[in-house]
Amino acid sequence: MAFNDARFNQDGTCICVANDRGFKILNSNPMVLTCDRDLRYKNVGAVGTAEMLYRSNLLALVGNSEYYDIRKINSSSLKSKFIKPWKQNILTIWDDKKFVEVAQLVFTDSIINVKFLYDLIAVSLNYKVYVYQMSDVSLLHCSNTINNPYGVISVSTYRGLNFIAYPGKLKGSIMIQIYTKNRISNSSETSFYSEDYKDSDAPDDVFEFDEMIDAGEKIGKYTKLSMKLQVHVSEVTSIDFSPNGLLVVTSSIQGRYIKMFDTLSGELIQVFRKTNNFGRVTKCIIDKEMKWLCVISEKPKMYMYQIDQAAIKDCDFDNENRKVNFKNSCIFDINNEDKDIGKYFKHYRSAIAYPSTRCGDYNIFKTLVNKTKLYIHSTGVFAHFKPRNKDRIIDCALMLDKETIVIILQTGRAMKLFFNPAKYAGIKLVYYHHL
Repeated sequence: MAFNDARFNQDGTCICVANDRGFKILNSNPMVLTCDRDLRYKNVGAVGTAEMLYRSNLLALVGNSEYYDIRKINSSSLKSKFIKPWKQNILTIWDDKKFVEVAQLVFTDSIINVKFLYDLIAVSLNYKVYVYQMSDVSLLHCSNTINNPYGVISVSTYRGLNFIAYPGKLKGSIMIQIYTKNRISNSSETSFYSEDYKDSDAPDDVFEFDEMIDAGEKIGKYTKLSMKLQVHVSEVTSIDFSPNGLLVVTSSIQGRYIKMFDTLSGELIQVFRKTNNFGRVTKCIIDKEMKWLCVISEKPKMYMYQIDQAAIKDCDFDNENRKVNFKNSCIFDINNEDKDIGKYFKHYRSAIAYPSTRCGDYNIFKTLVNKTKLYIHSTGVFAHFKPRNKDRIIDCALMLDKETIVIILQTGRAMKLFFNPAKYAGIKLVYYHHL
């Protein structure tokens, strides 16, 4: 049984494993197998990607077979409602309670990444991003992106606000979108969810943000708001939200810094410094308490950074003085010195993202000063961990309330790590588990 992929669900409580037979689901802590589905009897082929919706009965499955060109499909092959076997460009919504395929989406290119978000599902291709509504599998948004070979896309949910972020059309830019249900929409629609699936953060509890909602674009039963940010010089390799979506962390392929922004205002909150020979950042994870940032590199290594609590205290929704810059289809460039962006870095605002060029009259002395200020005020690595045999880390979950970090390796193993700075300065391996 070949291991193809594994990833955590949205809250990190489960691990969903894709293999040549089907998929498996395990609890994260303790690591116990809860579900093992063999789909060979359905003749669907191997599963390349499996994304689980929290702890519900819904999964998004992508095949691992060769590309399926829909332009060469004849009418006789469409007699069945569902296409078998599953290919790399076919997304199947699987109901594990009824053991049936609920819906299928066929794309013109291979699917690189897919993310679940309650009633929304986001699909990333090489040059496009699609957002669908799950209740009727209708297309809400389609956007072109720059070349995105790693399928960089991130989602989060908080009090009825659905956050989606992905690379923009320009090098170093990102697009952040917020989807909120319209207040007049009827919540009694038919749902795919099982009756025993309930969550306090469900979209029915819509947070009333009048200024932001009124500025949005109405799409079906949703209101969409968009903001573009120019955050790096080179290609963006990682975009990740905090668990509540209020913070977004980005990294580029050539940049020396990892940057954290306020999602709603676009302000630069904190800058994290990379070490030498850091490598491409594949994933950034913020814990639930928003005290620690975990960064995964392809080298492979895992790095822990400490988040400045004074810098993020103004980013909460309940703060009456918080700043909201969301206006539909507007762009905020953090490199513009005239903007009130990056209030925590106002002493060297001109060197936030372009330290080598954005320095007044391009004076060599000013360039050196700005680079030095950016380096001094950036946050260094607190602790790091490197797996044996140089196995690449593909996903990670932080459970710091239990002093635990769980990582998934490319070889199909999961490692449980111990991390508590009050007891031990580094990161220790507790045990590993074969998925």
